Amino acid sequence: MDVSLERVPGLDSAWFAGCDFRFDPAGRAYPFDPAYSVSLGQERRMIAVVRIDGRVTGYAACQRDGDAGEVRRLEIDHAARGQGLGRLLLGEAQRWADEQGLAALVLETLADNPAAGRFFAHQGFVLIRQAKALHWRLTLRD
Repeated sequence: MDVSLERVPGLDSAWFAGCDFRFDPAGRAYPFDPAYSVSLGQERRMIAVVRIDGRVTGYAACQRDGDAGEVRRLEIDHAARGQGLGRLLLGEAQRWADEQGLAALVLETLADNPAAGRFFAHQGFVLIRQAKALHWRLTLRD
């Protein structure tokens, strides 16, 4: 199995044609938004894809938000979960934030997606606010 990670200038929805990004047994998933990849200048965002044997199996999309980097999306094909791909993409988000001199990474998860909350908590994110969405923060520097 050949796993690769690369930053890309944008996303092509065709890359994800065979991907299943559902987050629960009922089949709920976040909507794919290809417009995100062109809505900000490249200097304010980072997009990375992870591939297994050349096939895109996940992606991370981040944008600069003040002194923090916001992880807008981190999605892994359901069939490829549990192989460390989320950690790989999150590591790339952290490298990007460090390159930008950002103090933190922030993100939100839906309250009804507990697996995402467990993943981010395990990666060191701290729950800072709870409402319909859960807001998380990982401090990178003081």
